[in-house]
Amino acid sequence: MKKLTFLALFFICIGFSSKAVAQSPIRLGLKFNPIISYARVTDEDKKSVDGLDKSSKLGFSGGLMLDFNFSERAAFHTGILIVRKGYSYSYPFTTPSADSIPERTETRRIDANITTVEIPLALKMRSGDIANGLRLRGLFGGQLGLNVSSKTETQIETTRKTSDYYQPISIDFLVGAGVEYDIESVGTLDFGVSYHNGLARFNKKKNSDSIRTLAHYFSLDIGFFF
Repeated sequence: MKKLTFLALFFICIGFSSKAVAQSPIRLGLKFNPIISYARVTDEDKKSVDGLDKSSKLGFSGGLMLDFNFSERAAFHTGILIVRKGYSYSYPFTTPSADSIPERTETRRIDANITTVEIPLALKMRSGDIANGLRLRGLFGGQLGLNVSSKTETQIETTRKTSDYYQPISIDFLVGAGVEYDIESVGTLDFGVSYHNGLARFNKKKNSDSIRTLAHYFSLDIGFFF
């Protein structure tokens, strides 16, 4: 079912963009981006967690991008991306004593790999030519994500049911910079870097867990506009 959803979204976007590409203000492109993802981890009061040990993960994103140009220097940037990201962390957790059960400390661990479908909604600004066909560009805006699949490992279990651990929707702040290079009669190469900062809580609140995570990632953006 999830694969069918991916295919449907892909062909809907292809159908829309194939009509749009004939119009000069609209540019259609493809991109593939290596990413480094990680999580900001706090307790429920947004304070640091003692003894926290966390690490980042390599991932990727890729898909379609669309620029709606409303001037030579500015455009509305959107598209649809499949993003593979994740994070891992562990921390000591003390269980208070109760009745005849003594207090004990154990290590709680989360290792997450998540796939999301994300839609950037950003303003793109361009400079004039700094060389023949070469321009600087910047991005500023947001990105909406749908969490569609995951594999989450703890010290107790491994689960692939995304709804057990994660919110269905993610919201990111997006900022980036890079260059565009026009190749005559071919298209435009796009290279840059971007930062995607999670604005909303990514994991679900569980009765047995007092950890709050925000998911972030850095992206090396590699694209081509037709």
